[in-house]
Amino acid sequence: MTRPNILYIHSHDTGRYVQPYGYAVETPNIQRLAEQGVLFRQAFCAARTCSPSRAALLTGTYPHVNGMIGLAHRGSRLHDYSRHLSHVPRQHGYVTALAGVQHEVDERERELLGYDRFLGGPESAAADWEEDVARRAAAFMGESHRRPFFLSCGFMATHRVGYGEQWHNCPASPLADPRYCRPPTPLPDIPEIRRDFADFTAAARRLDSYMGIVFDALESRGVAENTLVMCTTDHGIAFPFMKCNLTDHGIGVMLILRGPRGCAGGKVVDAMVSHIDLFPTICELAGIPAPA
Repeated sequence: MTRPNILYIHSHDTGRYVQPYGYAVETPNIQRLAEQGVLFRQAFCAARTCSPSRAALLTGTYPHVNGMIGLAHRGSRLHDYSRHLSHVPRQHGYVTALAGVQHEVDERERELLGYDRFLGGPESAAADWEEDVARRAAAFMGESHRRPFFLSCGFMATHRVGYGEQWHNCPASPLADPRYCRPPTPLPDIPEIRRDFADFTAAARRLDSYMGIVFDALESRGVAENTLVMCTTDHGIAFPFMKCNLTDHGIGVMLILRGPRGCAGGKVVDAMVSHIDLFPTICELAGIPAPA
């Protein structure tokens, strides 16, 4: 059996506020991915903050089991980094790479994650480092790989610089007009929140453009048919009653799979699923024995 490439493409703080989930947030590249793959409408993260959520997805274990009960850049750590998903494909013949952000270890110790290659991130000197990351990821997929690849590609566009401040790497943009924005359900429809959600909408559009660079590269490099794409985010959007809260708005996430072995056809799944499910699912789809 030919093992598929694996693309884990992820974002900060996007929740389900993208076009395929019916929101007025224009994300045409993510929409196209959904129309070609499988959309999970009731997907949930396993923790309501960044590092614990990602650590749960990437170890297949809950934070109180894997040790990541706080933020990695504030000192929280996995008990055992060899349990991270990046190590398992590598042990079974994959070449592994990280492009952009991760949140499972302090950046000064990212070698613990076990990737063969690091393709750039926030330290990039490019004016728009996230676009640079997307293009580096695209170039990596275009290389002549004698082995299948596992690529983690992470973006921060929908992450706030600080609460009540501008969105990451997203200056004021004409892409969203606050006069015609409706705030998400738990929040009042008032001018200040419409303006804030308009900024989020612009940030989501920027995120979509970065992901589009990566998706287009899969097609142009001729590897899309044999690549399992897993597109998700860590938790809800950074608004009151959402991120950091144990509500559907806080732990509901976008999740789209596209690729071989049944992950195609524009299917929509309403069954409840969790990020905890993804590690063993990836192993099954890739024909890799799952760790205990």
